[in-house]
Amino acid sequence: ISYAAGDVVLREGGQTPGIFVLRAGRVLVEKRPGGETQHIATLVPGEVFGEVSFIDNRPASATVIAVESCEVDLLAQADVHALLASVPGLSSRFYQSLALKLAERLRTTTDNLTLV
Repeated sequence: ISYAAGDVVLREGGQTPGIFVLRAGRVLVEKRPGGETQHIATLVPGEVFGEVSFIDNRPASATVIAVESCEVDLLAQADVHALLASVPGLSSRFYQSLALKLAERLRTTTDNLTLV
């Protein structure tokens, strides 16, 4: 899927159709608590997003906006679940990989917190 600079790829609170893989370009991840925009991360090609909603089956926890023209692959939730069920051992490796990525992001986010 192609997006132009400024396009919303995923909106906080919206349904997430699956896992996104950023192929080209950059996207911003941000939250808007109390109406104020907080920058969470900038993602580059090869990174994934939408994985939190994939795991907990809840709406998107943040908004993702294209910084520049970008391309993403969308791995539909049903397709990922079917693949995980059909390949022995893939599920545990897949979820371990997601857990490691989420742990890395949590550490980066907490390292960047400004304490008041």
